[in-house]
Amino acid sequence: MRKARLGQQADLDDTTQHFASSPRRTNVGDPRYLGYWSKEEILHFLKELLESERIGVTAYAAIGRTADSQVADLAFESELAQAAICILLKKEMAARGGANIIRRKRAPPVPNSDCSLGRTIGFASRNQARLADMIEEAVLNIFDSKLNAKLMYLLLLHRKQVEQLETFVT
Repeated sequence: MRKARLGQQADLDDTTQHFASSPRRTNVGDPRYLGYWSKEEILHFLKELLESERIGVTAYAAIGRTADSQVADLAFESELAQAAICILLKKEMAARGGANIIRRKRAPPVPNSDCSLGRTIGFASRNQARLADMIEEAVLNIFDSKLNAKLMYLLLLHRKQVEQLETFVT
């Protein structure tokens, strides 16, 4: 009977989960040890964010071309804010040693000039909501408090822009 138990126990030992060791070259003081993004992952995120922000600039420009003067003025202000964000992101990337990945490889998709104002605003609204979601997710994975503060500001700006775009439709 004892032998049977040992055989069962051996099977249980095979199914026991073993925790993976910490990644090589990481110590307790390293942010990656706690699950935060590495420098390369942060640079990749900033590059993706920059490309999406460029799409936002073109979306607001398309709104300005198809809207009446009051909406066009508000869209122009938002377009300038998006351009300022692009500059901020380029500076962040350069400060982190990512100056070589800043160059744009392809032009961002531009809403068709034949689209109605409603479709163009819908496109811009979805883009801004996607940007806000990207930023909100990234803040949880970035250890740098200064970058997180900037990202939180951008998150609030994008949420405000989504609300503003929704008022354009109504």
